[in-house]
Amino acid sequence: MKNQTLLFVMDETTPDAEVQTVIQDAPAQNARVICLVLATAPAYPMGTYSAMSYGGMDVPEQWIAQMSESRQRLTDRSDAVMTLLKNEGVSGGVQPVQTVLADIPAIVGRRAQVSDLAFLAPNLRTDNADLFRSAAHGILFHSPVALMLNGAPLSPPERVFVAWNTDLPAARAVHEALPMLKAAKEVVIGCIDPDATATRDGEDPGSDLAEWLSHLGCTVVVNQYPSGGKDIGEGIQRHATELGADLVVMGAFGRSRLREFVFGGTTRTMLDQVAMPVFMAR
Repeated sequence: MKNQTLLFVMDETTPDAEVQTVIQDAPAQNARVICLVLATAPAYPMGTYSAMSYGGMDVPEQWIAQMSESRQRLTDRSDAVMTLLKNEGVSGGVQPVQTVLADIPAIVGRRAQVSDLAFLAPNLRTDNADLFRSAAHGILFHSPVALMLNGAPLSPPERVFVAWNTDLPAARAVHEALPMLKAAKEVVIGCIDPDATATRDGEDPGSDLAEWLSHLGCTVVVNQYPSGGKDIGEGIQRHATELGADLVVMGAFGRSRLREFVFGGTTRTMLDQVAMPVFMAR
């Protein structure tokens, strides 16, 4: 948990209170916080593309003014966040980026490559949903680090609920979360609708993971749950809440991203919920 670098993805409307929640535990953990402040550029006027092949492009002054205003807002907000970090004695920095929505995944993923963990500002989910999803996909599909949502990302959890199956994303999530699991007072392995066969989850689903984590010094409990045909994501939230867990660790996009986008799925449910801190990797 100590000496980590956290990438905090926000926009210019992210309130100071959310920044404070992220950085409050940084000094005690000797953590660096990199605030990536994103702004989507004003749409380029379509009329300029119809200009003569060898003539100059007539860019409307209104669009130029919008670009200038947007850049100034981004600069002002970035300066204010940098001042906040300095006042709280938090090391790190602020990286302002103005770009088009289509480039967000690559930009966020590139910056997450030199971090230990990425966290999305909660306000993005409601105020800028397209940016929220693009940034989440950038972290999960274009970087090697885990994504965390909700809560205080640098605050060590006491009880962790691991949503476990033997798919590779779930295993990667557990490996990424090992420092948190070792520091927790209890780790609950939750297997929902496990496939108790040798080629899938094993005859006693979750027991092999429990044996490994126990050897690492974790206090581990294994529970198996039927879904009853209900949404798996909702079941994860319900069981984690009943057990008093303050973090869920899970794999993301075990099914195809397109299928989850069209039909919904566990990852989408957990991305959209706001009640439970969640740590996910792919």
